[in-house]
Amino acid sequence: MSVALQPPLTDGDAAYRAEWRAYEHEAGPLVFLVGCQRSGTTWLHLQLAHSGAFRFLSAYEVYANARGALVHNHRLGLTTEAQTAFEASLAGAAGDRGIDAIPARADTPEEYGLVIGDGDLRYDQPDTTPDTLPRLRELCAKKALLEGCERPLLLKSPPDYPTALPLLAATWPRARFIAIQRHPLQTLQSQVNAWRHLAMRQNPYLLLLDRGYRDLFNDPARRMRQGLFLHSPAGIAWLADSILRAHLGFVQWLDANADANVLTLGYEEMCADQGAAFARIAQFLDMELPTPAVASVPRKSRVATEVLAAYEARRGAFAPFLERFGYGSALSA
Repeated sequence: MSVALQPPLTDGDAAYRAEWRAYEHEAGPLVFLVGCQRSGTTWLHLQLAHSGAFRFLSAYEVYANARGALVHNHRLGLTTEAQTAFEASLAGAAGDRGIDAIPARADTPEEYGLVIGDGDLRYDQPDTTPDTLPRLRELCAKKALLEGCERPLLLKSPPDYPTALPLLAATWPRARFIAIQRHPLQTLQSQVNAWRHLAMRQNPYLLLLDRGYRDLFNDPARRMRQGLFLHSPAGIAWLADSILRAHLGFVQWLDANADANVLTLGYEEMCADQGAAFARIAQFLDMELPTPAVASVPRKSRVATEVLAAYEARRGAFAPFLERFGYGSALSA
């Protein structure tokens, strides 16, 4: 399926710059969901976003902002029409994002890295850097302009775990962080499955939103190389090493920032009792949250021999993370 992309507006949002600038240093309370890809951040993001207690970045807003039309459409009363057109562009495509059961719709909660990134495939480099931070400030300001500042703004972009956390915490000292942890063996297997799937099967929803993904499919030779790499021991080792660096970096950051506004939440804990997990989040944020609307659906993939071998080779190195978050010496959770 081909996906039609609307060209950016010539002026669009730029005409309203003075209106959102006032919010760039006070965009309301911010809550960052952080953790490795495939650790449960997307599911929690969806559940919290649909609770009605938070503002969040939607798929439509990612698309509209890239075309300079987010504030423009709102001011001209075109948002509903534009959202309908966005969903129409997905007509006949799969109903989800291709790598999970998250619905692919205009109101799907999405990652701010899709807005502030430089267009590369997003994985083991942070989305938020000193260069891209002004774009994140602008995005938060636009959300405050359009929706006010009363409800917390829910923000998620896994590549920022953990390298960008010091920058985010320094920029917004009152921000709260909810860190989702999952046993690294299951995280690794899930990442292997997801990346292989994305490289092999074109997903129209992601083509609309993710420039790095779009560029990959516009270069068949590069996509072939990427697919072969992800099916090789070297590719699995690359993913395993990235997960290891991320988790150890997070442990080090926690140790150096004992007073950080961080709640750690286990994926396994969330699956076992989602209501209790919501209660912990509500207490941490000092707010009321409704009972989760949809029951959690635990993902536990069959672990391939090659994935198990990559994990076993690093099990000792994972020890500080495993012990810190109660996984002990267990092979998997």
